[in-house]
Amino acid sequence: MNLVIGELTRALPAEIFVYFAVFVRIGAAMMGMPGLGELAIPARMRLGLALALCLLITPLVGPTIPPLPESSLTMAGILLGESLVGAFIGLAGRFAISALVVAGSIIAQQTGLAAATLFDPGFGQQGAAISAWLVAIAIAFLFVTNMHHLLLHAIADSYKLFPPGQMPPLGDFAKAMTTWTAHSFALGVQISAPFLVFGLVINLAMGLIARLQPAIQIFFIAQPAQIAVGMAALALTTVAAMRAFERGFMDKLEPLLLVP
Repeated sequence: MNLVIGELTRALPAEIFVYFAVFVRIGAAMMGMPGLGELAIPARMRLGLALALCLLITPLVGPTIPPLPESSLTMAGILLGESLVGAFIGLAGRFAISALVVAGSIIAQQTGLAAATLFDPGFGQQGAAISAWLVAIAIAFLFVTNMHHLLLHAIADSYKLFPPGQMPPLGDFAKAMTTWTAHSFALGVQISAPFLVFGLVINLAMGLIARLQPAIQIFFIAQPAQIAVGMAALALTTVAAMRAFERGFMDKLEPLLLVP
């Protein structure tokens, strides 16, 4: 009996360490995941979902977790590496969302709605109302098309791409994030390209009228029409914007998925 208790006493900390190491990677990934890691979602719900995913994934990836180290410094290094890998996966989806924030800001400037701001729960700051609208549609689009499953697959596949216990490739992570930043900005400009043309045309027209008829307050008269035409254009181009977002989302996640 004492022998059995002794074995359990030695095995229990090692088992807890395995679950905790998996939870660190999943928890860090979920902090940045669009739709699953939004600040608007209560912290208890996010924690509960992370724990549920941990219980599901641990039996599959548990053998890849290194044994419980004797040194606390070694343990801290392993957990730090797990958190960096998880944060990297979560940021892959978050950078795709940031392209819509850039696009919404440009569209708001061109349609005269730059002063209309809302609190963005995803980024925790004030942003253009059109940006919040595009982000809300994109998150709904992710769940409707089951693209959020790709984020969960990326977490599971990351244990083969980035084995636990090894230092993650920080140089590759930094290079990827730099590329994602440039790509997100370029994608945002592409989505808002019709509105850049619209803004250029309407501002040239208003400037010309103002020069020809200085007595007419053309900028105040044309602003309602500018907003109305801009909203109509937004309604017509939202589908194309979501398709562009889908391509950007897939481009960022495909390198993190193992093709069977």
